[in-house]
Parts: sequence; C-alpha cells; structure tokens
Amino acid sequence: MDKLDLKFYWSVFLRRLPYFLVVVALLSAIGLTVAMILPPVYRSSASMLVEPQQIPGDLAQSTVPVNPFEQVQIIEQRLMTRANLVALADRIGLYADQPELSAGARVGDMRERIEFLGFEPDVTRGPAVPGATIIGVAFNGPTPEYANKGANELVNLVLEENVKLRTSRADDTLQFFVSEVDRLQGELKRKSQEITDFKTGNFEALPDSLVARRNRQILEQERLLALEREESALRNQRATVVWVFERTGRSAAIAAMSPEEEQLEALKSELLQQSAIYAPGSPRIRMLTNQVAVLEKLVTEQQAARAVPDANGQPAAPASSLDLELAPIDARLEFIAQDKAAIEKALSDLDLSIQATPKNEMALAGLDRELANLNEQYNTAVASLGQAKVGERIEVLSKGERFSLIEQPTIPGSPVRPKRLLIASAGVVGGLGAGLGFVVLLEMLNRSIRRPLELSERLGIEPFATIPYIRTVGEARRKRSLVVLAIVLVAVAIPAALFAVHTFYLPLDLVFSELLAKIGFGSDVPS
Repeated sequence: MDKLDLKFYWSVFLRRLPYFLVVVALLSAIGLTVAMILPPVYRSSASMLVEPQQIPGDLAQSTVPVNPFEQVQIIEQRLMTRANLVALADRIGLYADQPELSAGARVGDMRERIEFLGFEPDVTRGPAVPGATIIGVAFNGPTPEYANKGANELVNLVLEENVKLRTSRADDTLQFFVSEVDRLQGELKRKSQEITDFKTGNFEALPDSLVARRNRQILEQERLLALEREESALRNQRATVVWVFERTGRSAAIAAMSPEEEQLEALKSELLQQSAIYAPGSPRIRMLTNQVAVLEKLVTEQQAARAVPDANGQPAAPASSLDLELAPIDARLEFIAQDKAAIEKALSDLDLSIQATPKNEMALAGLDRELANLNEQYNTAVASLGQAKVGERIEVLSKGERFSLIEQPTIPGSPVRPKRLLIASAGVVGGLGAGLGFVVLLEMLNRSIRRPLELSERLGIEPFATIPYIRTVGEARRKRSLVVLAIVLVAVAIPAALFAVHTFYLPLDLVFSELLAKIGFGSDVPS
C-alpha cells in the first residue's frame, strides 16, 4: 500500500477551499438564523389529584365505575377534537394577530402545544402500596402570559369534562333503570292480565279446584246410583200395581174415592147380596137396581168433569183407578229420568274438565314462572334504580371520585425552547461536516490525472518533471472576489429569506411542523 500523500490532499483541499467555505457559511448561516429567529416557547403546567369517593362505599356506592386511566383517555380524546381546539385557541387569543392562518394550521399548532402528562404514582409510597393518582397538563405558549392562560383553560376544561363525564354517566344510568322499571311494570301488567284471561277462560278446569271437582264427581255418582235404585223400586211398584189390577180389577186408589163412588160400591155390594135372597123382580131388587143406576150416572158425570182435555181439545176419557194410582209413579219416574240426564251431563262435563286440568296446569305453571321471572327482574331493577338515584345524587353533589387541582399553573420565568446555542452549534458543526463531505464528493467524481504517480499507474509513463498550473494575478483576484461574494450572499440572503418567511408567511416552527407532517415524520395537520 502506497504511503499516504498528505501534501497532495492538502493541496486538493486548498484548491477546493472556496466550495468548503460556501457550504460552511450556508449551513452556519441557516443554523444561526434559525436559532435567532425561532420564537421562544414558554411552558406552564398544572397537577390534579384523583380523589377517591368521599362517601364510604359500604354505605353508598357510585354508579360510575370508570377508572382514572380510562377517564383521562376519554377526556384527552374529547379535548383534542378540532372544534374544541379551535374554541380553545379563540378563548386564549393565541392567533389574534395572525388572521390569515388557516384553521388546519391552528389546530395542528394547538395539538403541538398541549401536553397531557399522564399519571404519576405517589412517590411517598412503596411500589406495592397503592397511592394517590396525579394527572398533569401543560401548555406551551409564545409568551409566559399565553402559556399560563392556556394551562388554566386546559385545567378548567379537564375539570369540567371530568364532572360532565361522571354526571352524564350517572344520569344515563338513572334514565336506563327508570325506563327499565317502566318497561317491566308494563310487562308485569300484561302478564298478569294474560294469567287472568287464562283463568277466566278455563275457570272450570283449573288445578286449584281439582279436589272440589273430584268430590263433586263422587257426590254426583252417588246421587245417580240412588236415583237408579229409586227408579228400579218405582218400576217394580208400578209393575205390581198393574199385576194386581189385572187380576182383581181393583187398585189401591179406591181409598181415594169420592163419597158418591163409595156409596155406589156399597150399593153394588148390597145388590149382589140381596140378589141371592130375593127374586130379580122383587121390589127390593128393583129399588137397589134403580139406586145403582142413578149413582153410576152421577159418578160418570163427576169423572167427566174431572177429566183433562186431550191435545185436540176434546174431553179425555175419565181416569180409572189404575191411572190414578200410576200417575204419581210415572211422574216420579219422569222426574228421575230428567235428574239422571242432568247428572250424567254434569259428570261428563266434570270428566272433560278433569282431563283438561293437567294441560291447563302446565300452561298456568309456565305463565306463573314467567310472571315470577318478571317480578324478580322488576325487583332487581327497582333496587338498581335506587342505587342509580343515590349514585346520581353523589355525582351531582361531587361526592364521588373526582379530579381536584393541587398545583395551579404559574407564569413561567424562562422559555423551555428553542435551545439556541445547541441549534447554532449544530449549524456550524453540520456546515463543517457538509463542506468537508462536499469536497470529498467532488474529488471522488473527478477522474482526471493530476499526479506523476497516476501517469505511471494508468499510462505506464515515467515523467521527468511536473510543472503546476500558475494563475495570473487577475485570475486569483477574480476567484477570491467570487468566493467572498458567495459567502456574503449566503450569509445575508439566507437569514433574510428565513426572516421573511417567518415574518410574512408562516412562523418557522409551523413551517417545520408542516414539512415533517408532509414527509410522514410529524402529526397530521388538517387543512
């Protein structure tokens, strides 16, 4: 490996020194200008304590079981919406002197200025001991007053959103259980009416009257047996009366004869006895015969007067003694037949109702279970409604878990950024590195032969001597003038251009934010 030719490289560097100086001057001017004209950013912050519920949980429980981490995430998402950020910027008056700034740029800048510091555990407690939860918010403003005002607005918004979040959830919970109780009341009324209608439509076949219907069935069967026995006895009695009448011509109904009929029977008996003693033409026999004829005519007239007309309105035949004796028996038999028919119908209805009772019992049990389930749900909803009312009252009176301000925002005494010395130093160091890199790049791209060694390596020629290029005084003066002019232009034009952009177009911090957003290294700024 050939020995490093430092003299040659130094000469090359001196030959490229104008380019080096221009690049160094360019980047240094940019760094120094940016460090000088970037607006100061003041930071004001506040701390809030997440206080636990003030009323013991075993006495009254809040209905908003939202942990502080979730609350902060919800509040942060609500506050960082476009509408809220625009309204916040208007209240602060941060862009009052920049009316030409678009709403998208304002929203993007506000998102860059707001910081949520998250949760910090209580440092006074051990790692295994739960401590207080602290949330912090900060606002970065162009002046101490804007920073303090923005931080105060953020604190107010966070506290308001916390109260709004908890009260709205408590109110939503209360409204839900109010509607649930009303719904279950309606369901209970409908189910009770359904059970009432079912019992009304099947009142003869309900399970609670099954024992009574079985007892009634037994009594009706006993009545039916008694009527059948009585019917059998009456039929036997009727048959006996008819048998006696057919053989004797008499019946037990004689005891119920009228006086004329009794006298007639007595005369007939006396006539029969006298006929055995006297001759048929004797005065005694003729007298008895005349008396019998007169009484028979009278008895016939009486029977005709007592006879009931038939269906055609004609007088019915006189009732005989047999008819008179059989009439009450037949009437009783007819009544027994009607009573038996009614009992048999009642037994049939009872049998159908007893057979339908198990099915009705199953249906009624299902309805009762549904009613019991609804009643249980209703009782649970009523209990939950009571808890919801207590929880809503706790949140309205701010007795539940809440955020309280423990460290108010203060007016900052010094800006937190930009780090001007760091930016200026980065510009100078970056300019030196970029200038040196630019010189190296030019030499790497230059493939011409400039040393005797390169003649020998590339062409195989050994030179006797080398004569360097000698510039005239005019050439040297023109080159120095161009370099000085370029450096001056860079040192003046670059700061002037950056200052013009910052003053008349858009602040440099917003320009950088938009550039980073467009190339994908920053937050999106809606237009």
